[in-house]
Amino acid sequence: MESTGFTFLNSTGASLPGPAAKRMRAHITRTNFAKRRQRIAATGASIKPDVKRTRTGRNEAEDEDRGVAPPPTLTRTATDIAAFHKIQELVFLEGRHTAGSASEAAWFNLIASEPALVEASLAVAVRQWSPDNTWQSKADYHSYTAVRLIKQRITSITTPSDGVLGAVITMALGASLGHDEIAWKIHMDGLAHIVQERVARDPQSLPSWFVDLIIQDSINNIFEFPRVWHPRIVEILGESHDRRILKLAEICDSVTEVRKTISSFHESPSDVAIAQEIEEPLARLHYEARNLRAPDNLHIDAAARAIELVLYLLRPTQSSAHLALLAAELKEVISRFPIKGCTYMDLTSFQLMIGAIAADRASPVRTWFVEKILKPVRWMQERGWRAPLSIVETVGSDPGDTLVGRLSALWKELYDLGDHKTINKDSQNGGMMPDHRQPVVEVTTVPQEIDSAPSN
Repeated sequence: MESTGFTFLNSTGASLPGPAAKRMRAHITRTNFAKRRQRIAATGASIKPDVKRTRTGRNEAEDEDRGVAPPPTLTRTATDIAAFHKIQELVFLEGRHTAGSASEAAWFNLIASEPALVEASLAVAVRQWSPDNTWQSKADYHSYTAVRLIKQRITSITTPSDGVLGAVITMALGASLGHDEIAWKIHMDGLAHIVQERVARDPQSLPSWFVDLIIQDSINNIFEFPRVWHPRIVEILGESHDRRILKLAEICDSVTEVRKTISSFHESPSDVAIAQEIEEPLARLHYEARNLRAPDNLHIDAAARAIELVLYLLRPTQSSAHLALLAAELKEVISRFPIKGCTYMDLTSFQLMIGAIAADRASPVRTWFVEKILKPVRWMQERGWRAPLSIVETVGSDPGDTLVGRLSALWKELYDLGDHKTINKDSQNGGMMPDHRQPVVEVTTVPQEIDSAPSN
């Protein structure tokens, strides 16, 4: 997916003296406004008085001309349940999602109760809804509002609430999806500071959904695409909540190193020394991952089983039947997660991708894994995204890494399946492809007018 650039400044803990930091903020503000004026001039954007616009500022006529499905109308009252339902329609794509557990209901209530989390959720959902420039501009607005509200919360309360915690981690997820490494680092560093502050006041103050989300992202970190995984946060959680998290992080780091060693071996398959370098750590990691299985913690249990699959796929030592059984076990554990992942978490989940690769080709288990990733791929293709999986396709192209090759084959399959459904729908429409299936509008990089990033 195309990325959208932002300009941030975090002066918290910076070495700049006060006057210099103030001048820097002023410079960034002037630069952002200048770039925005250039963008408006370049796209010919203007607000015509005779064109009806929604409360979100969206131009409905422009959307119809481009063939982009309009978004659900959004209210501005954070506690209004109708507004929350609209967020669900944007985030879950298939429509409103009824809470399936007490944990999920609590998470939904938290979103509806915190305006900063509402705006952060809208910023991510609207950004991913369509590449159309109108949508991207609206996402900029929600991002700016979320950052402003987060900053207000952090400076006005002693300890950031669960809602603020959710807002910051949501903004980090959005930056990850947008390939904005600078914004991601700012949000994650700020999040680490909040976590450290809360744990210092009360070691058990962090909500379970937050800890689970960090653990769930461990497999993504192996493939160098962390969405919310951060070494400092992992360290704090391991020391304050569950030391198995530290062991999980250690194993993931070792798996990453083994991947590199195996890649070198494929380049020189006759090198006995490299082969010996592989076997011992592989055997040790298999043992450690199996011992990490945790019936009392679903997310650690799923991560452990996913790591076992990664190790078997890197250097097969078991039959395909053994992998299929392990993939089925992984599916059962993920199915029992107390909170359903949003569409874009599924789209970028390497845990799901590994399960799809390991499962038997024609099995219901594989269908389950594939469908969880395919659903957002199809929806995004239909809304104009040419390559929804491009964000994860950057994990590497090392010809010696056979696992990347199998991931690439899975991504191609997902695109083919998505296109097949679209072709069938087009045939039913007389062979005409809807306009929104064509490349709509190139996303223009739109900077935010932010005087300062939140001191998160």
